[in-house]
Amino acid sequence: MLSIREKAPVLSRIADFIRSPIVVDKQDIHQAKRIVADTLGVAYSGVNTEVFRNAIETLKTVFGLGEYQIWGTEINTTLMGAVFFNTLSVSSTDFDEGHRKAVGHPASVVVPAALLLGKHLNRSSTEILHSIIIGYEIGTRFSNARMPETINTYSSGRWGAIGAAAAAANLFRLNQEQTIHALSLASVLSPAMLGGSIDISTGSMAKEGIPWAAQIGVQSTFLAASGFIGPYLFVDDHNGYDNAKLINGLGNGWLINSNYFKPYSCCRWLHTAIKEAIELRKDYGLIPEKIRSVEVEVFGRAIKLVDTKYPGNPVQAQFHLPYVVACALCFGQVLPIHFSKEKLLDKEIKTLIDKTRLAERMEYSEQFPKTLLSKVHIKTENGETFQKEINGAPWESSNPPDDEELRQKFLDQLPEKGNQLWESIFDGDFQHLWEYY
Repeated sequence: MLSIREKAPVLSRIADFIRSPIVVDKQDIHQAKRIVADTLGVAYSGVNTEVFRNAIETLKTVFGLGEYQIWGTEINTTLMGAVFFNTLSVSSTDFDEGHRKAVGHPASVVVPAALLLGKHLNRSSTEILHSIIIGYEIGTRFSNARMPETINTYSSGRWGAIGAAAAAANLFRLNQEQTIHALSLASVLSPAMLGGSIDISTGSMAKEGIPWAAQIGVQSTFLAASGFIGPYLFVDDHNGYDNAKLINGLGNGWLINSNYFKPYSCCRWLHTAIKEAIELRKDYGLIPEKIRSVEVEVFGRAIKLVDTKYPGNPVQAQFHLPYVVACALCFGQVLPIHFSKEKLLDKEIKTLIDKTRLAERMEYSEQFPKTLLSKVHIKTENGETFQKEINGAPWESSNPPDDEELRQKFLDQLPEKGNQLWESIFDGDFQHLWEYY
């Protein structure tokens, strides 16, 4: 009778990798800390969103009270409740980092899971950071290895649970078979999502299913540790993944070092157009009421995210290209504060939306999702025409923010204790982290 290792050699190799000591240098650790800091900063903004406020009403009934903090609040809940709500706060503003190969947000599922489970298991800060690097690697690889013809949604919930389970299995110190089953359970129980633009264009507060993925990843690991068995042939006896992409080069460098960060609080697909609009506003002193028309040439998937003329709620606005371009032209920035109910009714924003037209450019569509391209054209009331085209979104891995830029984004979101929290993260002092949060 064949062993699991013989039946599932690819998944076994991945499980061995998760369990083995990893080789990292100071830069790898520093990058992991940058991602932890960015994620916690975004979580603090997230607790002020309508999405979070609506969801937290269910806490006592669904999860109950406990000893684990919901970051940025004075509310404590159970471990699983904290995983869910902290991940929800991170993902609710769409200000969280991501990775081009994942076409989504690895840190949103991995960081809350690792920090909370690390505290539960009393793991060291170094162990927690290692688990984040591993979970980020595995989650991103599973997303990137999906067969293109099977992808009908880029929602991170589809694969995020696998990243959370990888980080959790490492922290749990599971054996090989337990690790295999944790990954298997995370895969089969992951949120299915609907596909296409349906998941998010309608303003669904479920968005990409990220909180459910984080919860499932951690819960799957608890189940595997207790002997619960998953469908471990989901990789080796299935045609859903390119197995070479899953394992080639595994351990030779880390994907966490090639992530992107977000300067704007909305879908990453819209960031290039936002930067173009902001630069046009700054370079030519554009005044919203003097603008006659706005045209945005962009890849087709960004246009499909626009379900209504005006966004009906803050979530829908995060994926609504005319809305965020209008914010860029009105305020010179697109931040969490620009997605309140009041801002959605702003007459100046709605007037600019009325003047905006979206046009698909096939050249841009052919390069998506590898590159996010757009071109903004603006005509003014006096007949002047301005246009801007930049080569991709800001803060990409090829042009990342420096520590000071990232620190400023962090401090902009936190209250007076932001400096202490930032220093605590970069000192690797996770045991005292929450004293400042």
